[in-house]
Amino acid sequence: MPQRLAFAISLIFHPLLLPTFVMGLMFFISPNLVVVASKKGRWLLLEMTFLLTFSVPVLIMIILKRLQVIGSLSLPSRKERRLPFAIICTIYVATAYLFYILTQKIYLDEKILLVFGSICFSLFLLTVVTFFYKISAHNLAIAGVFGGMLAMALRYQEYILGFPLAITAIIWGAVASARLSMKAHSWQEVFWGSMLGFWTNFLIILLWKV
Repeated sequence: MPQRLAFAISLIFHPLLLPTFVMGLMFFISPNLVVVASKKGRWLLLEMTFLLTFSVPVLIMIILKRLQVIGSLSLPSRKERRLPFAIICTIYVATAYLFYILTQKIYLDEKILLVFGSICFSLFLLTVVTFFYKISAHNLAIAGVFGGMLAMALRYQEYILGFPLAITAIIWGAVASARLSMKAHSWQEVFWGSMLGFWTNFLIILLWKV
């Protein structure tokens, strides 16, 4: 795969962007799956998700680089990944708690909390594993999207997700190829990242009672 294409794929499907993609999918591609009071409410939740799961973590990463805590935003070293992953995990857990408060204060579909909870748990596992072994965060994230979406389709008979599932499977393969092409990971790191992401999100969303 050409390096520019591999870089573009890695950037477009960056793990920090995928929570926003998932929320957008639930709100606009399969709106019957998640009940939100109004279209304006959907956009507000989407903007909040983007701010808290992408903008804030990226800003923190830039600060860490400026302070020379990390050498590169791509975090090639396993040791460099530990602190950023732990900080981002904390931000995601705080965001999940915010969603929990919203489900208590206003009528917000609990499936949103279920999906975001599975994302947080995946990130927590990634952070713990990173202390011992390097795995692909990109593949953990995209495999988690596929696993979570498949679980939603099976649990709620939401068969309209069939086409997005097929597209996500193709993207999953493209992301794996991109990470290998860039030599960012070995095939073992890509494989185990994918397995951890898929099974964590699939099982939580399929089996957790809401």
